[in-house]
Amino acid sequence: MIAEPERNRTMKRLPRNTPTTRTKIVATLGPASSQFAVIRKLVRAGADVFRINYSHGTAEEHTAAIRTARRAAEREGRAIAILADLQGPKIRIGPLAGGEPIELAPGSMLTIVADPKLTGEPGRVGCSYARLAEDVKRGERMLIDDGMIELRVVEVVGREIHTRVKYGGRLKPLKGINLPGTQVSARSLTSKDRADLEHALDEGVDFIALSFVRNAREVRRLRTLIEQRGSSAGVIAKIERPEAVEDFDAILAEADGIMIARGDLGVEVGAAAVPSIQKHIIQKCVRAAKPVITATQMLESMMERAQPTRAEASDVANAIYDGTSAVMLSGETAAGEHPVLSLQTMARIVRRAEYDLFEGGLELAVSTSPTYGRERRPPATVQEACVRAAARAAIDVEAAAIVALTESGRTARLLARERLPIPVIGCTLLPTARARMCLSWGVVPVLLPHVDSLDELNESAENELLSAGHARRGPRAVFVVGRFRTVGATDTVQIRTLGD
Repeated sequence: MIAEPERNRTMKRLPRNTPTTRTKIVATLGPASSQFAVIRKLVRAGADVFRINYSHGTAEEHTAAIRTARRAAEREGRAIAILADLQGPKIRIGPLAGGEPIELAPGSMLTIVADPKLTGEPGRVGCSYARLAEDVKRGERMLIDDGMIELRVVEVVGREIHTRVKYGGRLKPLKGINLPGTQVSARSLTSKDRADLEHALDEGVDFIALSFVRNAREVRRLRTLIEQRGSSAGVIAKIERPEAVEDFDAILAEADGIMIARGDLGVEVGAAAVPSIQKHIIQKCVRAAKPVITATQMLESMMERAQPTRAEASDVANAIYDGTSAVMLSGETAAGEHPVLSLQTMARIVRRAEYDLFEGGLELAVSTSPTYGRERRPPATVQEACVRAAARAAIDVEAAAIVALTESGRTARLLARERLPIPVIGCTLLPTARARMCLSWGVVPVLLPHVDSLDELNESAENELLSAGHARRGPRAVFVVGRFRTVGATDTVQIRTLGD
């Protein structure tokens, strides 16, 4: 049996002040991780992005979480990004009398009333979506609590949906309702989302995740709202509806990144379809040089237990082998009993999987890379050609690092597509670009002090490499540069001996 490496030959080249994983880790903040000391431990353990779930909590709590995360990262000398996850048109069961669950027996009847204010009782409950009765039709399925309960629509009368229970169980208040096969008329951006978006942009978040995306038009609509507020926050499209799977290519072209939200996706399309969809989405995202987050139930048993199941460990590792840019913890860090241990465990699994890829002989994730893979499409732009040449040169000269001097972060993202065993140091003058690079595979984001010329920028980047421990004096590094202060102008590859 191969022993698990804590650090291996390749990983020793990574900066001293960054965790030794190339795959980024997204941690959700919540009641279990609201304290500064806990968040600081999460940063130290390897969190690259903190997710703020706007489905729960108040604006005041979200403000405190965002500011505490940034303060903790600053204390640790780490770059982090903030991802605001909008709730979207999530349909939920309404409150129940006394908060007590209702037992649903197979074959029994349950009436769901499209009234968010109705307090439910046995046989009759409310729901949060006022137009539910307009959307569902006789014979359609309604799944509750991630599919644990299944209903069939028998009849729709006014605002009441009369259903028969197919698979029963304990119906708890505020549980989610999924409608596979139903054309839901609600837009992906609700009035609540607009208010939450305003709050998130006021706090200067780095990414906005759009829930229940159906098509590329909805992504464009959100981007327009973000730009109207003068923000450069990136848009992450969450794939959890069958319509999004069908329109994925157009959504990917419009979004800045993708989240595979496997919980609702599995309920909507069936669990058996999720692994295949996940692999196809990851491959397309890598080819498009856009980050992709694999999310939901990755270490869910650690909500209560101090160890993950073997299946969960395999799930995380297989996402790494597929080439995912990031893996995400949800309830594990937000509300679980072991938030820090969950993240440490995730990082340990990621390190082992990356060791397998770069030291242990596996050749899975790199097969999607233009440099290593079977696909040999010519670069579409000068920038892409330079990045490809830099990747090849770095391997040939055994460079200690590749340095991307980038205005927007795109050069670093293109290098991330190569899935190299060599650290990519993304150097920028803009804090927004540094934060965006926190989601790019294998990229170490570095913020350089203000300079007035390209020569000064090169010198500043080299000094940063040496002083921060990114590389030692003497080994070669490959620099990818362009015209000073010009987005998309990357046109030069330099092989330099550090310290000369």
